[in-house]
Amino acid sequence: MAIRPRTAALFAVVLVVVLGVVGVIVHNATRSSTSSSDTVTWWVPDWDSEVAATLVRRFESENPSLRVEVVKTTGDTVANKVSVALDAGNTPDLITESIARTKTYIGKGQLADLTSLYGTAMPKSDFAPGLTDVVAVDGKTYAVPYRWATNALIYNTDLFAKAGIASPPTTWAEFVADAKKLTTSTVAGTAWPMQGDPSDLSLRFLDFALQGGTTFENGTPKLTQDSVERALELMGTSVTKGYATKSSFELDNTGIRDLFLQGRIGMYLGGVFDADTAARQKFPVGTALAPGPSGPGIQEGVGWAYIVPKAAKNIDGAKKLASFLGRPENMASLTLTFPARVSAASDAKFKTDVRKAYGEQLAKHSIPAPNNPRWTAMIPFVHDTIQEVALGSKTPQQGAAAIMTEAKKNLGPA
Repeated sequence: MAIRPRTAALFAVVLVVVLGVVGVIVHNATRSSTSSSDTVTWWVPDWDSEVAATLVRRFESENPSLRVEVVKTTGDTVANKVSVALDAGNTPDLITESIARTKTYIGKGQLADLTSLYGTAMPKSDFAPGLTDVVAVDGKTYAVPYRWATNALIYNTDLFAKAGIASPPTTWAEFVADAKKLTTSTVAGTAWPMQGDPSDLSLRFLDFALQGGTTFENGTPKLTQDSVERALELMGTSVTKGYATKSSFELDNTGIRDLFLQGRIGMYLGGVFDADTAARQKFPVGTALAPGPSGPGIQEGVGWAYIVPKAAKNIDGAKKLASFLGRPENMASLTLTFPARVSAASDAKFKTDVRKAYGEQLAKHSIPAPNNPRWTAMIPFVHDTIQEVALGSKTPQQGAAAIMTEAKKNLGPA
């Protein structure tokens, strides 16, 4: 039977529409199937996004066959976002992630081996001491560290002068004595971040314990009763005896900095952003190496790195981008604290007056923080125990015994 003219016209229109839709589907399917080879998706923390955009343009100009899609994350959400993506196998190609969490992902077999990126252009010897070791397992390296930071002593130079203190403390005994001298009805000698992220408080606890006998082995703390007890005594007693502010129970790192900038805290162990903020505000701030038992104290270094998920669609492109970002000049431009590579630290922005102490602390008196997932799981317990000692509900001896019992259960014998 012949098709009538109106029916034939209608059929032609439908055919055109169907073919158009099919064409779109085919085009999208084709683009989707090839996008894994020409696009690199990079999850970037929001604080890095502006500089990252500039670096991406440079990378794309050097690699015209690749396009980088930047997706912002935030400090509050990145841990959960990355964990969910890796567990589901639906991942970006490159992720900027905390070094402290990499061992967890390595243990689950979720990261690509990046060992081949290290060599003449990016030698491991150019990274901060021990830094590449904490992102390696069985001789394979699974991340490229780029940002590194630690705490140092921050102090109010005017309050020191008023209290008759000629120079910052260099030992624990001097730290305690100076804190007591600084304490008045309106000023506390020091403070601790007992609110906020529990790892901020446990980091300071481990810094003290490290100098009394605790060691790190393969990213795992090997605690001792004496060192734990001394750390708890230094932190807890300072609150119970009143030369560390009792408002520590309500303060996180930012809260301590705010009180310091109000002239209500004389000194504390804090990060470089706090010192930078004080300097920008023309505040009477000084910085010095963290005090230890008999001289400069060891502080843990923490930072961020680039990881490539094993499930990434464009592993080769991600490796190229990680290598590009690992160049000293790019690392220096992106990092807000200190770069992981020693050669990148020559940039003038890392050598301001308040940053000099931090640079020396990192280079001479720091080690990478532990990143064993079993230690991470213990942090809330340690945090609560420090608070109990500071409240006076447990003695340092009782607190140390509790932490050692928990450590034996979670970390094994010391």
